[in-house]
Amino acid sequence: MDDVDVCERRFAGVLAQLQVTHGLRAPRHLIAYATFERSVDAQARAGLDSLDLRVAGAGAMVWFEDEGLEREPRDGLDPRLDCRFYWDPPEFLPIALADGGIHYGLWYDDPRALPMTIVASDTRGASGVRDTGHASMLALLRAQFRERCEHDPKAASRPEVLALGRVLDEFAPLDRLLREADELVPPLTSTARPSIAGGVGPALLPEHGEPRGDLAGGRPRTRAAYLACDAQIAQWIAQARAQLEAGRPAFALVLGRELHWLAADAWREPGRDLLCAAYRALERDALAEIAERHHAHRELRSVAVH
Repeated sequence: MDDVDVCERRFAGVLAQLQVTHGLRAPRHLIAYATFERSVDAQARAGLDSLDLRVAGAGAMVWFEDEGLEREPRDGLDPRLDCRFYWDPPEFLPIALADGGIHYGLWYDDPRALPMTIVASDTRGASGVRDTGHASMLALLRAQFRERCEHDPKAASRPEVLALGRVLDEFAPLDRLLREADELVPPLTSTARPSIAGGVGPALLPEHGEPRGDLAGGRPRTRAAYLACDAQIAQWIAQARAQLEAGRPAFALVLGRELHWLAADAWREPGRDLLCAAYRALERDALAEIAERHHAHRELRSVAVH
């Protein structure tokens, strides 16, 4: 049995496991990435190292490994905490670790829908999260490969880099086929994401209310600027709660996400409560549960749960 067959056979178990533990849907393109991780040879891995593109499957990808679905979380921890670093937002599902304090994950605007993009998260929190604009890990790796080779033509001619290019080209049709099989439909396409402190804003519709409250464009975007507005945060929370109770959860969700990223002790519990209430108002209960588990165990010394 080749590596593609192995990963395809394991996908049903991964699909079920992610639904049970996280309440999320697994996209089929994970099969291609799992196969790549399983089969890429030493020369192509050297190509990844040569271009500073070293990545390793993590988080949910552990379930594709031999006996991965049989692993139990250590110390009775919740599997939703696996590879979830301190500043990771609830919409982020980790699937790969990279160098430079970056890790990558699937982004779930709505837990009932398939993720549409790969997001990069800074494990140190400084730069928050950013949308890579690529639908799968292999699509992201191919784009990064092209960029590095264009930037350094001399490196592009190295044998290990040429070997990596061949492997990525070989996997491209499979990755594309699996993405097409999922028939991905962008969620909530009638509105743009609000720009928020800490990175990628949530997907919202106009009927969800004004994402910036009555302060459109007037709130801070950096951690230092936020902390300087400490006296006003209570007012913003009160406004967000009032709009939430009136059936307009957008501001509560945005402010809750920003307070999660701010991670100030004084606003940790109010921010968590606001964020979870907004998710539930939008019927994104799985994200609320991830947020609750994360807040309860945010000080873990190691995020390696499995």
